[in-house]
Amino acid sequence: MTKSWFEIFIGALLEVVWVSAMKHNHSLLSAIIVILILILSFYLMVDASKNIPAGTTYAVYVGLGSLFVVLAGVLVYHEAFNLTKLCFLILLTIGVIGLKRVTDIEERQAH
Repeated sequence: MTKSWFEIFIGALLEVVWVSAMKHNHSLLSAIIVILILILSFYLMVDASKNIPAGTTYAVYVGLGSLFVVLAGVLVYHEAFNLTKLCFLILLTIGVIGLKRVTDIEERQAH
């Protein structure tokens, strides 16, 4: 995995952290920490877009972030999970993997 794809993956994981932290944000200090994590998450996405097309970067970042946030909601916060949600998560995952594969193929053809 290249550095840029790694940045997208870490940025998406940080999205889970800041989204989850908002749920427990009860002080100015915790709000500042949430904002710093959010900034780092966005920075990683923006830095990755220097080497990967911006549309692909954003779609994969948001797709992975959404997938991770839903999984955290189910596993950590015991939110409801059903077959419909599973189907959409599978579709989302297929889309993210598809975008990565297409981008990798395009990069190889360009070189």
